[in-house]
Amino acid sequence: MNWVIVVWTGATSASLMLAAIHLFVWIRNRKALASLMFCLMAAFTSGMAGCELAMMRVTDVAQLEAILQWYNIFRWAVTLALIGFMHFYLGAGRAWLELTVIGLRTLALLLNLLVSPNAYYSSIDGLNRIMFFGQSVTVVEGIPNPLMLVGQVSLLVLAAYLVDTTWRAYTAGAYNRALRLGSSSVFFVLALSLQTMLVLWGVVEAPIIASLFFLGIVGVMAFELSEDMLRSTRLAENLQQREADLLRERKLTDAVFQGAPGLLFLQSQDGIIRRWNKRPANPSEVIETKIHDFFRKEDHPTLSESLEKTFSEGSANFELDLMHSDGSATRHFFSTVQIEISDRPHLIGIGIDVSAEHALGVELALQKEKLSRVSQIASMSELSSSLAHEINQPLAIILSNAEAAQRQLDLPVPNQSELREILKDIVAADIRAADVIRRLRSILQRGQPALKPVAPLSLLNNVLRLLKIDLDTSGALVSKKIPKRLPNLLVDRIPVEQVLINLVKNALEAMHENGTRGKSLILSCAAEDSGVRFSIRDNGCGLPKSGDWIFEAFHTTKPTGLGLGLKICQTIIQAHGGRLWAEANKTRGASFHFHLPLRPEST
Repeated sequence: MNWVIVVWTGATSASLMLAAIHLFVWIRNRKALASLMFCLMAAFTSGMAGCELAMMRVTDVAQLEAILQWYNIFRWAVTLALIGFMHFYLGAGRAWLELTVIGLRTLALLLNLLVSPNAYYSSIDGLNRIMFFGQSVTVVEGIPNPLMLVGQVSLLVLAAYLVDTTWRAYTAGAYNRALRLGSSSVFFVLALSLQTMLVLWGVVEAPIIASLFFLGIVGVMAFELSEDMLRSTRLAENLQQREADLLRERKLTDAVFQGAPGLLFLQSQDGIIRRWNKRPANPSEVIETKIHDFFRKEDHPTLSESLEKTFSEGSANFELDLMHSDGSATRHFFSTVQIEISDRPHLIGIGIDVSAEHALGVELALQKEKLSRVSQIASMSELSSSLAHEINQPLAIILSNAEAAQRQLDLPVPNQSELREILKDIVAADIRAADVIRRLRSILQRGQPALKPVAPLSLLNNVLRLLKIDLDTSGALVSKKIPKRLPNLLVDRIPVEQVLINLVKNALEAMHENGTRGKSLILSCAAEDSGVRFSIRDNGCGLPKSGDWIFEAFHTTKPTGLGLGLKICQTIIQAHGGRLWAEANKTRGASFHFHLPLRPEST
């Protein structure tokens, strides 16, 4: 098998096939100039390969000189096509370097055409036959011509141009493309330059095989272009899939838009309607009209303000009358939000017909006014009951002190100092009763207590002082668990003390049937959750099994109770921004807790 013929005819055929493929690509897309340059380079490389094969088989010097002239023309054309491909494909070549390479290569071509016999040899002495790839081929014997340095310099400048273009493309972000194409092109050009110099200067006895080196560059180019075509194919497939997805999404959007239960519309920032789904007008007639055309002129300022708020704050809600083509109007509630379409602000809004609800609202307002009068009467009744309940406590204190005073007066020698203390307590309880009425009425009617800084310990001590007689009479063992340092609370002292009094008296009543078991009352407070928690713990009869209703008004377990004590306590604590709750003890009895913030939020 003649490997020389196989290799060079294979190179010629491969180059022509690649040239034909990319000529077709360029014809289909005239902007693909890189494909055109590749087509030319592959075709001219095929011409070079054919000339080289002919020179290796030539037997006459005159034929050799003629073939060599065509060979130089093909080589010049290959160089220009290579520069054109790098320019259009990488888009990073320097124009002056490109012109320099073209100029030098053109000069080398002219010298080959004008100098006799050519720019490679000053004279040709003869033709020799050597073995190459196992075959006998022809090589030239002659004297090297110094003018061939022009062609060799052009190859070195071409290599410099390829290095510069590769580096510029790499720094521009085309990493893989620049490395593969640029580095391989530089390698093959330098290898070509070295092989040509060694042959022409007689260092190595071999034929010139420049077409194989250019064929290597063509192969790398074909790989890069194939990668681009595959990438384009994938992009086209992805684009088709995306278009199909967009079409499905558009159909779904249209279905949702048209099937929305209310009015749905899309509007640009300049007030032009882009989409409209249903009445009061035909959607096709509404597109490109102004949204203001569907509202009364007197409502335009409100509409404009709401639309501006949507674009500035992101959303808006408003209620206006929507006009129909027949002149009628229906009340609609609108909710609008801002969206971005193609980087431009738009507004999408939904309108719900609330004309029936609006008419119902007018009727409800009239009924509400009637109910308000009834509620005022009911509130007066509840206030009276609440005041009656709470005033019982200071009155009970007055009664207890008065009975104690009577017992002192029944003594042969009454204790004057004791009587003075009792009378002071009676006067204090009387003043307290007035404060209770005033403060409790203020809280129940307006919900705002009169706040002042109060120490938690002073609250507990004052309550124990007020209930001293009740505690002594009950025989309960009272203990306090209070930390040394507690923050002051901003509270209305009198109502909060009433809560403590109510809870302590409830605890004493719960322990009334303890008998020999003993009575234990523990008062404690602790800092907790940016406030103070108060706890009253007893060992009495405990909470009922279903204790959810104990804080409801008019529910009581006492034969003579009104069922308002815990409800009033809860109202007072809530007015201070706190909460009141109860827990059953693990052993016996119950614990009532209430938490007060250091400063109520309402203040």
